Amino acid sequence: MFKSRKKVAAGLGAAVIAGTAGLVAVAPAASAGTVTVNAVCQVPVLGEKVGPQTVTVDLTPVTGPAGITVTANVDLGPPPITSPFAFANAKAQSTLHLTMSGAATGVVNLAGPEVTLDLPANVPIDPAPFTTTFTIPASAGVGAINFEPTGSTNVTDIPGVGKQTAPCVYTGGGTVATFTTKAPPGPVTAVVAPTTIKQGESGTVTGTGWEGALDPANGVQLCAGTTCQPYPVNNIAIAGGNLTGGFTVVEQVPPGSYTLKLTSDSGQSTNTNAFTVTGIPPVTLGASPNNGEVGTTTAVSGTNWPAGSVTVQGLKSDNTPTSDAPVTVTVGADGVLAASYTVNDPATAKIGATGGGKSGSTPFTVKQGQQLTQPIEGEVIGGGLKFEQAASGITLTPITLNGKPQTMNGALNQVKVQDFRGTTLGWSLTGQITDFTSPAVSGVIAADRFTWTPACAVTNPDSPSQVQTGSAGTVGALCTQTANAPGQVSGGEFTADAATKLAVPAWQLSGTYTATLTLTLI
Repeated sequence: MFKSRKKVAAGLGAAVIAGTAGLVAVAPAASAGTVTVNAVCQVPVLGEKVGPQTVTVDLTPVTGPAGITVTANVDLGPPPITSPFAFANAKAQSTLHLTMSGAATGVVNLAGPEVTLDLPANVPIDPAPFTTTFTIPASAGVGAINFEPTGSTNVTDIPGVGKQTAPCVYTGGGTVATFTTKAPPGPVTAVVAPTTIKQGESGTVTGTGWEGALDPANGVQLCAGTTCQPYPVNNIAIAGGNLTGGFTVVEQVPPGSYTLKLTSDSGQSTNTNAFTVTGIPPVTLGASPNNGEVGTTTAVSGTNWPAGSVTVQGLKSDNTPTSDAPVTVTVGADGVLAASYTVNDPATAKIGATGGGKSGSTPFTVKQGQQLTQPIEGEVIGGGLKFEQAASGITLTPITLNGKPQTMNGALNQVKVQDFRGTTLGWSLTGQITDFTSPAVSGVIAADRFTWTPACAVTNPDSPSQVQTGSAGTVGALCTQTANAPGQVSGGEFTADAATKLAVPAWQLSGTYTATLTLTLI
C-alpha cells in the first residue's frame, strides 16, 4: 500500500494532477542547509497551485578554486500539488533551479533521476533525495557564492495520458547553501641542498608558498628526467605555508641526476632544482707487511669505511676465521680504518674487516721458518704474423659472346695465415682489385663486376682465436681475427679461400682481360 510522505519520486505535473496547499503536510522548521519556500506551481489543466515546500541542499566541498566540481545532496519536500486520481507506473523527474549571487551569478540546474512510481489519489508525494554534481563557474570571483532555490521543473509521464510538465516558482526561501571561492594558489618553491649527495647520505628540502599538506599518495616523488616514482624515504612536511624536512638517498638509487617532485593536497606541485647522486666508493683494505713469520704484527689500513665499529679478523683460505682473537677499532667520519693485528695462527691466508654493512680482505702470507728466494726469468719471443698463397695467378673460365650477359668463374688461390706473435692483437686480410683490361682491343671491364664469396677456417684446432669470414660481394674484407681481452693471448693458424665471379656484359670487346688482385694482411 502506498503511504503518504514516503520518499519515492519527484514530479507531479500531469494534466490530471491536482491538489491544494491545504493538503500538504506542514513543512519542518528550516535547519542548516534547509529553507522553506513559497511554491507557485502551474499544473496543466488544473491551473495554479500555491503552498509551502522545503528545500535542503548540502554541498561538498564548501570551499575551493573557481572551476571545481561540487557534489550536491538535494532533498525536496512535497510540492503543493496532488493528483485527484490514482495512477500506476508513472514516471517522474524533478529539476531544482538554484540562482547564484555574490562571487558568481547565474542559475544552476540540479536534475534528479527519473523514477517509476504509483501515484495515489489526493495524497502529497514527497520526492526521494538525490545526489548530483555541478561546476563552480570558472569566471567566479574570490568570496562567497550564495545559492537560493528559485524554482523547480516537475515532469510526469503517465501511461495513457502522456508527459506533462509542472513548473514551480519559489520565493521567500533565501540562501540554502554557500560555497566560498578561494584565490588560486600562488607560486611555490622547493629547493634541495646540497646539490651533490652520496648514496646513503641525506639532503634537505625547503620551500615557500605552500597550502594544506603534502598529498598522502604522491606528495614526494623522485624523478629521473620525466620518469617519477613515489619516494617514501623522507620526512618532508608543510607547516605554516613552508616546506621543510629532508630525505635519504638509499644505496638502491643509481648515481645520476635527479629532482624531487612535491605535490600538495590543494593541487600545488613543483619540481626542485636538480641534484646529483654519486656512488659510494668501495672500501679498501691493506696490510703492511703482508707476510711474515708466526707472531708478526702488521698494520691494517683502509679507506671509505662507514663510521663506527669495524672488526679486524684473520681468515683462512676458505674465508673462515682463524684462531686469533679479532680486534675492534672505531672508524671516524673520514672513513679511514687503522688497526694493529698480530698473526699467530699459521693457517692465516687473509686479514679481513667487517663493519657498517661493508666487508673486505687483503692477502697475508705466513712464512714457515727461514726462506731464501731465487728469481727465475725467461723470454718468450713472438713468431710474427705472416701469410702465403698457394699460387700467384687466377684463371677464369672462358666464355663465348652470345649477346647475353655471362659470368666467368674462378677461385682464389688458397692463402695460409699464421699468427705466432703471442699478443692479444687481431688482424685483417683484405683485397683490392683493378679494372680488367685488354690492351690489344682497348677493352675494359670495371672492377666492381668482380665479386667473391670468402671462406675462412681455423686449421690448427689448438688456435686460441677464431676467424670471421668476410661478406660475399665486391672485393673487401676476406678474413678477420678479433683482438682478445688483456691477458688472453690471440693467434693461430688459418686458411682463406674465395669463389670468384666476373660479370661480363652482353656486348663486350673480345680479347684476353687481366686485372691485379692485391691481398693485404695487417
